[in-house]
Amino acid sequence: MKSIAFFNNKGGVGKTTLACNLVSYMNMEIGKRVLLVDADPQCNATQAILSEEECEQIYLAENPTSKTLYSYLSPFEMGEPQIQLPAEPLLGTRNRFGTDLIPGHPSMSIIEDKLSDAWSAVRGRDIGGYRITNWCNQLLDSLQERYDLIVFDVGPSLGALNRSIILSCDYIVTPFGCDIFSLLGIKNISEWINKWDAQYMSSVSDGLQENPKAFERYKLISDTSNKHRFLGYSVQQYVSRQFKAGPRPVKSYDEIMKQIPGTVQETMRDLVGGGLDLNDLELGHIPYLYSLVPMAQAAKAPMHALEYSDGVIGNQYGQVKDFKKLMSEISQKLLSNLEKA
Repeated sequence: MKSIAFFNNKGGVGKTTLACNLVSYMNMEIGKRVLLVDADPQCNATQAILSEEECEQIYLAENPTSKTLYSYLSPFEMGEPQIQLPAEPLLGTRNRFGTDLIPGHPSMSIIEDKLSDAWSAVRGRDIGGYRITNWCNQLLDSLQERYDLIVFDVGPSLGALNRSIILSCDYIVTPFGCDIFSLLGIKNISEWINKWDAQYMSSVSDGLQENPKAFERYKLISDTSNKHRFLGYSVQQYVSRQFKAGPRPVKSYDEIMKQIPGTVQETMRDLVGGGLDLNDLELGHIPYLYSLVPMAQAAKAPMHALEYSDGVIGNQYGQVKDFKKLMSEISQKLLSNLEKA
C-alpha cells in the first residue's frame, strides 16, 4: 500500500477537483482500491462527493452516522497521544465517485494547535510528541491491508497538520495553476519539506539513542529517506480571469509552461524518486472545463461519469469523453511512476 499527499501551498489550482476525479477513475475504471482522506479543514472533497443529506447526518445529527478525520484525532484534545482506531471509511458504494472516503471536518483546524505543540515536543525528544506527530503513520498502518493506495487531499497551508501528513506519506503530487504564483509555490514546498525533514530526523537520531524500543512499539517513523518523494505534477490551464475592467487573458500559457519543467527540476530534485526523470514528472495538463465543473458539483458525480440525466447535452458529451481519456492517461502515468520511484 502506498500513500500520496495532493499538495500545493497555493490555492485555486484545481487540486481537489483533480484528486477526487483521479481517485474515482482509478477505483471505477482501473479497479484499484483507493481511499480518499479529506484532510483540508475546508472539506471541499467531502462536499464534492457526499450529498447534502449525508453531510447533515454526519455534521448536524445528534448521533452522527459516520466518523470524520477529526473523530480519529479527537483524543489529542484530551492529551491522549493515540488516535481512535479502527478507522471506518464511508464506503464508495454510497457515492457516485465509487470511492471510499474519510470525510474532513472544520475542527481539524483545532487539532492543528495540538500538532504544533507536539512538534515542539518532538524537538525536545518527547515520546508523546513523536506519537502525535506520527498520527498519520498510525492511520496508514491500520489500513495497510485494505487499500492499494491512500490519497490525502490537503489544504494550501504550510502548518502543522500538513507537515504531519507530508512527513508520513510516501509521495507528493502537486497540481499547478498556469501562473507565476504556482512557480513560486513549488519553491516554498521543497524548502519547507527539506526543513521539516531535517528537523525531524535530527530529533529522531537523538530519540533512537535514548529510547529505541518506543519507536518500534508505537510504529514511529525512524527513517524518512523513502517518504515524501515527489511523484509528479499537473497543470490547470486558465483561459482568462475576471478583473474590474472585465475579463482579460492571464500571462501566456505557453510562456509559463516553458518555465515549469525547469523550476520543478531545480527545486524538487532532492525529493524525486530515484527511478524517475523529468519527463515522468509531467502527469498531464487539465483543460479549462467550463460547464462540467458546476454540473459535476450539482450531481455529486465525477466528471468522467457525467450523463444525460445530469444535464449533459451537445458538445458536452465530447468534453466528458475527453476528460475521461485524460483521467486514464494521468492515472496510468501516476501508477507507472509509483512502480519506478
